[in-house]
Amino acid sequence: MKFRPAYPCPKPGDMALPSTIEDISAAWVTKALSLKYPGVVVAGCRIIKVIHGTTTKIRLGLSYKDFGGSDTLPPTMILKGGFEAHRVPARDMYVNEVLFYRDVAPNITINAPKAYYAGVDWDQPQSLILMEDLEVKHVTFCHPLFPHKYAQVSRRLEAMAVYHSQTWNSPELKAGGKMEDVLGRFEGWFNVWHGTYLDPATYMSYTREPRGAAVSMRLHDPHWMGRVFEKLREIQDTQDVCLIHGDTHLGNLYEEVDGTPGFFDAQVSRASWSLEVAYHIIAALDVADRPKYEKALLAHYLSSLRTNGVNAPSFPEAWELYLWGAAYGFFIFLINETAFQTEAVNTAYSVRFASALLEHGIPGQS
Repeated sequence: MKFRPAYPCPKPGDMALPSTIEDISAAWVTKALSLKYPGVVVAGCRIIKVIHGTTTKIRLGLSYKDFGGSDTLPPTMILKGGFEAHRVPARDMYVNEVLFYRDVAPNITINAPKAYYAGVDWDQPQSLILMEDLEVKHVTFCHPLFPHKYAQVSRRLEAMAVYHSQTWNSPELKAGGKMEDVLGRFEGWFNVWHGTYLDPATYMSYTREPRGAAVSMRLHDPHWMGRVFEKLREIQDTQDVCLIHGDTHLGNLYEEVDGTPGFFDAQVSRASWSLEVAYHIIAALDVADRPKYEKALLAHYLSSLRTNGVNAPSFPEAWELYLWGAAYGFFIFLINETAFQTEAVNTAYSVRFASALLEHGIPGQS
């Protein structure tokens, strides 16, 4: 049976893609690059390094035969895609990242790696992206176990406010728009994925992991989390929405040499800004720093929205939405698979979100 995604993303240029690392060749890279760079011929393709994780990242060394624009193509690229054992269950996640690089990033202002090719092979399924090799720019990759300071988070919130404002209640996110394939965070495959872990027995199984033992038992109740999701769906249906990157924890972020924030590993969706802002602030700050900086950072984000032309909510309205976003962030890392993040990372993030919820009052609990 041919795979078809939970939502359509068919674009010209979709083609057969390598299904194993051994299938990667100069001929295939030539075919992929030719879609944007007609006439290019890749003379040599070698694998420099393979990094396993949620997706596989493969650093390729490339050489080219002369063609009109050969100086625009670099000698190394990162090939990112589904070469892991969990490729099939993670297939919609991979398609969504192709959507980001191919259809979303060109239409918003976001500092992200340049994509030379992004496509889907619906028959396998397989999704691959040929992207800029950030190591040659000497960027600093952020790490979940090394929290950030106020200035770093503040600057990143300013960057978020720019792309949030550009898509705030935008018709481009609706049928006929440039980003019409971007799903609401609680629609389509997102709903299916969430539902798997909202099953009470499944949810409870994660509370027995180290991450669960590290947080209050008040957060172990799967029925409470079910109520959280009911509220989150209501917020998506009734409040302002915009395009969010969708996974702005530190492991998906980098900084340029001059400190400019960068974003990769996007899981774009249409959602309330609060999901992204709460997720990032709480994940990025040390548990000792968050109480000092959290409200100031939220106020700074709201001010940045206004600077970018958005009629932002008042602080009290925003704070209520922020707390529901914090509960969502806790869910993500409580149930996160160790194939995606180590238990140490999942535990660290779970504790950061749990501490915020306990301090502010757990939304949805009496």
